[in-house]
Amino acid sequence: MGKTFTIISISSIIFVAILLLTCPKEADFQKHLADEYSIVCNEVSFSCTQQKDNKEEKLEFVGSDVRNGVFFMKIEQTFQTETGKKKTYSAIGILGMFLFSSEKTF
Repeated sequence: MGKTFTIISISSIIFVAILLLTCPKEADFQKHLADEYSIVCNEVSFSCTQQKDNKEEKLEFVGSDVRNGVFFMKIEQTFQTETGKKKTYSAIGILGMFLFSSEKTF
């Protein structure tokens, strides 16, 4: 019984440490946007560009909602197009990757 408890305890500590060390950051989400949706933002201004169907669309950064948990993060960023439409990109980050990534246009 003691050996099983020790193995479970050590495994739990290692698992929690892995979750803590691999929680993604907001900069990782910017890389995810560039890879997944071809959105590249200028670090100095609030302007971004998106390559879609061999056309370049200019976007303006409107806002961001970041909820950092201990083991994960939930992030949502909103952009406005030149035509006035708003695009929202959201995802949940855990273990160094983003899951349930979505794009909404309204």
